[in-house]
Amino acid sequence: MRILVMDGAATGAQAQALIACLSADAAGLPALLATRIATGRGAAEQFPLLATELFAQCGWGHAMPDLAGVVVGPGSFTGLRASLAFAHGLAAGAGCTVVGVTGGEVMAPALHAAAGALGATALHCTMARRGRVFIETPGTPSALGQVRACMLDALDLPPGPLLLAGNGAQAIMEAAGPRGDMHLLPDAPPDPQAIAAAALLRLHGRLPPCAAQPLYVDAPEARLRAGGRLPAPFTP
Repeated sequence: MRILVMDGAATGAQAQALIACLSADAAGLPALLATRIATGRGAAEQFPLLATELFAQCGWGHAMPDLAGVVVGPGSFTGLRASLAFAHGLAAGAGCTVVGVTGGEVMAPALHAAAGALGATALHCTMARRGRVFIETPGTPSALGQVRACMLDALDLPPGPLLLAGNGAQAIMEAAGPRGDMHLLPDAPPDPQAIAAAALLRLHGRLPPCAAQPLYVDAPEARLRAGGRLPAPFTP
């Protein structure tokens, strides 16, 4: 199976957006073929061009991926929309399957292994805007995880011990103050094989269904005008 994975969820000027091609063998183990990293704001908007380069390197055409595995969030509003729009465009044009996975689902195997050794609750933490962080409690094979937003200066954390991972983990640990029951899993760049593995689990029904749409934790900031539509244009 030919797999294209994308992660445009990271936020901020130092964000890294990942796109990669992989191939899964008969046992379903994804092997990395080629990858590209785009950096900075709007990095995920480069995915169509980078995909063309990757496909040429792998000897693929745009109609050849069988599966597009995309991180749906939580994270960058623009990055999530850009990566998912491209994935759904491939699906419409070439018929590939699109599967969405969350950041916590991608890291779940590593999180659960480390948390089990510590007897800790695992939390996947993503930086958000305006002094906030998104906190995801990874789910199980039968239930989706839960994601919520917290202010760093008003954290609402479960009782410890806790294992924190993700690009917001360090900020939470610092904001929480002196606690001896919090542990940190070092942050790492996006892992294309972990994204592909999570997408395959969802594809084969070993993760609960989840729409391949952006995972927005916050309510939309745009609001309809009171009274409905804008007035008709004035014609002098």
